[in-house]
Order: sequence, then structure tokens, then C-alpha cells
Amino acid sequence: MRPFVLALTLFVAAGAAFAQAEPVALIGVHVVHVENGRIERSQTVILRDGRIQAIQPESQALAAGPLRRVDARGLYLTPGLWDMHTHAHRAGRERWHYPMYIANGVVGIRDAATHLGSGMAFRAKGPPAGPAPRVIWGSPALDRAPPALASGLAVETPEAGRQLVRLLAGLGYDFIKVYDGLSPENYQAIAEEAKRVGIPVEGHTPLTLSPTDVARAGQRTIEHLTLVLEACIPGALDWIKVDPSADSMGLMADGRLAASLDRFDAAACQAQSRVLAEAGVWQVPTLVQTRGYFVVAHDDPADEPRLAFVPPETRAEWLAHVRDGKTAERRNGAKVFERQSRLVGELHRAGVGILAGTDASDEAWVFPGSALHDELALLVDAGLSPLDALRTATLNPARYRARGRPLAPLIAPGSDADLVLLHENPLEDIQRVRDIRGVVAAGHWYSPEDLAAMVAGVRGSWPRD
Repeated sequence: MRPFVLALTLFVAAGAAFAQAEPVALIGVHVVHVENGRIERSQTVILRDGRIQAIQPESQALAAGPLRRVDARGLYLTPGLWDMHTHAHRAGRERWHYPMYIANGVVGIRDAATHLGSGMAFRAKGPPAGPAPRVIWGSPALDRAPPALASGLAVETPEAGRQLVRLLAGLGYDFIKVYDGLSPENYQAIAEEAKRVGIPVEGHTPLTLSPTDVARAGQRTIEHLTLVLEACIPGALDWIKVDPSADSMGLMADGRLAASLDRFDAAACQAQSRVLAEAGVWQVPTLVQTRGYFVVAHDDPADEPRLAFVPPETRAEWLAHVRDGKTAERRNGAKVFERQSRLVGELHRAGVGILAGTDASDEAWVFPGSALHDELALLVDAGLSPLDALRTATLNPARYRARGRPLAPLIAPGSDADLVLLHENPLEDIQRVRDIRGVVAAGHWYSPEDLAAMVAGVRGSWPRD
């Protein structure tokens, strides 16, 4: 079968059902309120017109009228999950990413940069025909000349930066993405212009600056912990700044950084954390991406069943990454990853906000949808409780989107009907987010059979090996 044909057939068919979503009652469910960790047991949650219409005790009779009844007795209902760092719209990835997001309970994504033309073309088409996550759109990455990424935009002067900010804000992007190679003067011009026109700046810490510099400039997120660990090691930022070819991923494999980890300055790191917390700078660690790059070493497709849901060419690249990787670089990166993981727990305890993100694109061993479950498990390994880890993909994204406005409870009458039905209580074990028994996205109920069809459609769309 030609690639994507089956997946797209299911996608469009589901889209017809999506447009005709009927009112639904989830009967007898245990409602998990992530705001305070309270579980409201044996409730009936009624969904209508894309929102939660009512929550009532299971014993209370349902009002007359058409209503699809779903027996959810003994199951647990959480807010829908958000992956807050993806690249889902490059090279047509949304055709297989979108079904895998919904099938894994990911009802919203933050696209942290794609090609300008293809991103504009995708958005111009309007809402997708089938099941799709909500999307927060980041601009192409603003970077040095030439940009490190093929999708990046070069900023050669402060005025060029200001012009690009105005252009991208006018095109309706939700934030300006900044990248590794920006000079201090060009970065400052971008930050000032973004503040003037009212669009957030988010992304990497440019390697000529520091995390406290970007926090004071008003940057709203730091992706992949760029320079957050390095700033805790005396002298590290000095040698990074003088290397014009440096990039944030390459730093992790650099033996100089790995060798300097024993000079970690806890007091300096605590001071940095206070600045980040007070400025409200969200961290998007993407631990699953870093682990995939330096730690995971599958050399046989049988080791990882999820490879069946990855395009053959991407699968081959991932296996080649393991086969051709340099042992010393992997060893260095693994050491840095281990220290970054512990740092995430330290940041959390210092009051720095964490957002769960995966960098799902074509990054090695980052599977769209289920990689978010991996990330939540890694956050628990880093020291977060299961409740706090779940918040990084539910409550914290809602706070991010609210931008300081009052936030209503995520599961309450009037709230968006974006929900995940789980077999067991995830507050006892975060791994339970993997056992999904239904998803509600924008008010539409997807049964286990619907979700299985989405997954089967993706798997069946690849050419036979």
C-alpha cells in the first residue's frame, strides 16, 4: 500500500465523525483534579458542544435527550496531555504524528518551529479533516547567519531582527523562537521589539548569553535546559562564548563539559534558579530527546516495538545513529544527561516551572505521542512526584497558555472537553498514563477501538520491509 493512504483514509473518516460529535456521558468515572491532587470518585461527566456541561454523582439520573453513554466505572479521568515541544509540521509529519498524538492522549502540542513556507501553507488550509491536537505555533528559529537549522531565519543586524519580529507577529505566530547563534545585540533587539508588539520570546539560550540574561530580557521559556547546567559550572560559559561554531547539542558531547561536572557550584545554581523562578521562565527539558541521542542504544528493531509506527527512512536513520555514533561522545553526553536529569529535580524544588516536551520530529527514539509518557517517567526519575509530573503536561501548559490570567479548573463545568480516560490511578504510578481507555479531544469521544484504528492506520501506511 502506498505510504499514508490507509492512515489518511482513517483520518478523513474520523474527521466526518469529528464534525458530528454527539453529546457524551462518561458514567461512574473517578475524576483526577490535578490542581490539588483530589480524586472525585464515581462521577458522571457530561460533554456537549466541545465543553464539559456537567459533573454529577453517578447515582443522579441523567437528563432526557440524546446522549451517548460510556461505562467508565472504576476508570480515572485526567485532563488531556500536552507535548510542549514538538516539530510536527515539517516534511508532512503531521500525517502520522497527529493520529499518534491523539491515540496516546496528547490533545495539544506546541510546535517549536518549522519551515516558514510549509508552516504558513499548513495553517492556511484551515482545521484538519480528522482528529488533531490543538497547536501553539512557534515561529521559525531566529539565528545567526547562516542559521544552524534549514528552517531557521538569519539575523545579521539588530534591525533585521526587529523586522523579522514584526513580520512573524503579523503572520499570527504565537511566539518568537530564538536559537543558539544570536549575538547579544541582535538578541536584545529581538527581545525589545517582541515586547513592543506584544509577542513572547521563547526558545534556546543563545550561546553568547546566559539563562539569567534571557530571563531578565523577558524570555518566557528555555528549551532543552540550554546553558542552565553550564551556568552552574565556573568558567564554562567563558569557553562556550568564544567558539562561534558551538551548538547546544554539541556541547553535551564535548569532553570539556563532561570533565567539568565535578566543579558544579550548588550556590551559583541556586542563585540562578531564584532568578528563573522570579522571572517565571518555564523550563522545557526534553529529557527523552537527550536520552535518545546519548543513552538509548537499540541496534535491533526487535528491541523497540514502537519502531513499527515510524517511517522506514526515519527508522533507518535512528539505527544508523546507534551504529555510527562515536563512543566518546555518547559517553560524555550520557554523563551530562545524568546531571541534567538531577538538575531538573533541583529546579522544580526551587520553584522553577517545568513543561513536559519531547522534541518529537525525527529525533532518535522520540516517538510522537508515547514519548510524552516517556518524558513524564523521566521527570519522576528526576525527583518529581507523579502528580507534579502529570501537572507538567496538564496544569502547567494551561498556566502557560493563560499568560497570567485567572485559570479555571481543568475538569469542571464550562471547561474544554480535552480529557484522557485511564485504567488506573496515575497519581500512584506515572507509568499508568500509558494504559489509555479512551480520549476526548475538543469534545469528541474516541473509544479504545477508535484509538486502535488510528494506530493501525499509521502502522499499515508504511511500505512492507
